[in-house]
Amino acid sequence: KAVMEPIWINASLENLAAFQEGAELPHIITVTFIENFLWIGGSGATLPLVVYMSAFARSKQAKQIGRLSIAPGIFNINESVTFGIPVVLNPFLMIPFVLGPLVILLIDYITMKAGIFPLTAGIVIPWTTPYFISGYLATGGKIGGVLLQIINFVVSFLIWLPFARAWDKQAYAQENAKTAKA
Repeated sequence: KAVMEPIWINASLENLAAFQEGAELPHIITVTFIENFLWIGGSGATLPLVVYMSAFARSKQAKQIGRLSIAPGIFNINESVTFGIPVVLNPFLMIPFVLGPLVILLIDYITMKAGIFPLTAGIVIPWTTPYFISGYLATGGKIGGVLLQIINFVVSFLIWLPFARAWDKQAYAQENAKTAKA
């Protein structure tokens, strides 16, 4: 990020200048694109994981982490998930953590390049702006930004789902084993 962020910021500024002039936006990948379309609840697109844990998990640990993480996750803060499960240093959960944003990047880039969804207008939106609101603001008030974020959320949810279920099943079994011993 330290190397690429100045390039992305410059791309955002060039898009903003074009947006203000009513010209065609020159860049797809900008700092606004990265922070508002790839970070769904933070790095690794973890908000769908938090929603799964809050709504569908069977283990107490997953439910508790999900409930504690939903409010920060809405504002793209996901340390409670990445260190609470933990995703960090967990090779199994690292797969969707890396795969989700890569798949979303491809979907977003292709659909924006094809003109299906609007590009980011160069307006730098704070990274803590809640998902879905940020898509609208980042594209200069276009509903297509929100629609793309909904697609990103669903895709990320489907990528996380088998991994979250397997982890939850394991945690649930461990909790039941502890209860049986007591």
